[in-house]
Amino acid sequence: MTLLSEKLSSFISEKNIVMDLDAHTQDEAIEQLSEILKKNGNISSTEGFYEDVLKRESMTTTGIGKNIAIPHGKSESVTDTTMMFAKNKTPLEWNSLDGSKVNIIFLMAVSPATQGNEHLKMLANLSGRLMDDDFVSAIKKAKTTEEILNLIKE
Repeated sequence: MTLLSEKLSSFISEKNIVMDLDAHTQDEAIEQLSEILKKNGNISSTEGFYEDVLKRESMTTTGIGKNIAIPHGKSESVTDTTMMFAKNKTPLEWNSLDGSKVNIIFLMAVSPATQGNEHLKMLANLSGRLMDDDFVSAIKKAKTTEEILNLIKE
């Protein structure tokens, strides 16, 4: 499968879509999503992964603008490289490049043991989709997990 033909759905499973995250801070959002990844078997340690994501966040913001953030962590705690989609109930401060608050979060969990550049494939795929204003508009309007699944399968 070539990079361009891979779909976001090959990185995001239904169980890793959260439509009603109720975090009040950026750190809280990352912590809650880390707990879901642990529950779903993608990571072995909530704390370890959370700390690795925060360490990455301290380097440069992952708030890319348009109310979207792409936090990510390459962590020994990751047992299954994956991506999460979350929509927070209220917009969060994220130090975004355009100053916007964030309510759409794509969290990438990457195992250092992953062969090749799987996280770069995920990031390239996601970045390409996020340049499409229609896709961005559609994910912002989506109200259900099914709608998100349909969008990422396109």
